[in-house]
Amino acid sequence: MTPVSYPAYHPHTVRHTPRGRTTPVTYVLLITVPAIVAVAALRPR
Repeated sequence: MTPVSYPAYHPHTVRHTPRGRTTPVTYVLLITVPAIVAVAALRPR
């Protein structure tokens, strides 16, 4: 059997978004979180 050489494993580094750049996820959270809070507050008890 011939030895198998695997390439060196480099885990993907988590890239932090630079300051001042708003991601689409942030926009979605900014819209959905207040909506959920409003629905929860306005629900008839």
